[in-house]
Amino acid sequence: MTVIVGSNPTPSAFRPGFHFEEAPAGIAGYGDAGHSVDVTVTPESRTAQTRTSGPWPWAFSLGGILFLIGGALHPNDDTSLPEAEQTAESLGAAAWIPAHALLLVGSVGFLIGLVALARSPMSLPTAARRATWVAAVGAALFVVEGVFHLGAFADRDAVLSGEATPLLSTHMAMGLVAYPLFAFAVAALAVLSGHTLTHPVVGVIGAIGAVAFGVAPTLVGAAGIEALVFLFPVGGIILGLWITVAGVMALIRGSARQRASIPIP
Repeated sequence: MTVIVGSNPTPSAFRPGFHFEEAPAGIAGYGDAGHSVDVTVTPESRTAQTRTSGPWPWAFSLGGILFLIGGALHPNDDTSLPEAEQTAESLGAAAWIPAHALLLVGSVGFLIGLVALARSPMSLPTAARRATWVAAVGAALFVVEGVFHLGAFADRDAVLSGEATPLLSTHMAMGLVAYPLFAFAVAALAVLSGHTLTHPVVGVIGAIGAVAFGVAPTLVGAAGIEALVFLFPVGGIILGLWITVAGVMALIRGSARQRASIPIP
């Protein structure tokens, strides 16, 4: 539909999907001085302008929150016990299943968010987009590892009796690959994205936490340096917070763009 606009257009003229043209001088109701308003507003163009680059902000936000809650619920190890008893007590804790279920669902959110971000039209630097794809691959491995991590409680009796622990052993072996691949790539994304996702200082802090989380399985699990066990919770919290902040900031920016694009009635 075409609406002719002069010097005092009626409010009803400003509606999505209308095309505005110059009004010939002297049209009744518009005055003698017509002017050109070269604007075409369509529902499609508004959608393109106001979208928040896909579902990744929601996936980051919700995934990060669930990951942080799961980490907070994770049972603490009793370091005064022998290693086997310490592991068995942790596997048998009432909080094991809910904590690791939340961690797993949060990790799925990371995977969805990273794939969506990598495919989004958002103007990420080339190196940052590559890091996003690598992080997505790492997140996929992290999710698979998380399934074995969650199910490791079934090996509790085997740990005490010294028998084979297929679920626990698979989780620990996969962790040596999945943790660093995922976390190091997220660290690279946090730094290389510059101002695009968060403030650069926030990105550096997130990268430090991600690196700490990534090296934890090797230093604590493989090398047996128990003094560095704090890298798991501290690194995990910082990593989860950075991903959450990146998602929330994208949602806020998208909401602001949408409000700015609403036509004046």
